[in-house]
Amino acid sequence: MLNELKEELLQSLRKHFPEARVESKEKRGIVFELRAYVGEDIFIEVYANVLTEKKSFALIAKNVRISGYDNFKFWHCHPPGNPNSHISCDEPSIDFIMSSFKDVIGKQF
Repeated sequence: MLNELKEELLQSLRKHFPEARVESKEKRGIVFELRAYVGEDIFIEVYANVLTEKKSFALIAKNVRISGYDNFKFWHCHPPGNPNSHISCDEPSIDFIMSSFKDVIGKQF
């Protein structure tokens, strides 16, 4: 499962952010963390734990979350303009998340 997640994530990053500088690490074959630098002071942070099935995706600008998706307690999004709110949603595809982050960057930066 972890390898499939990593491959899907890297494919989507190459599609939407071909110039991104990607740093990732894996811990014990259970936890995967990734940071993709997509602009000046802008990066995407991803966390996945295969044991707990927790996943989180955050778009960070100047060290502040401006949008995100995660499944802590339930799948929800943190919308741009109000990233501290939690709006329930179905589990989004990784490609949908990366596309939405690209749209946010295009509109805000």
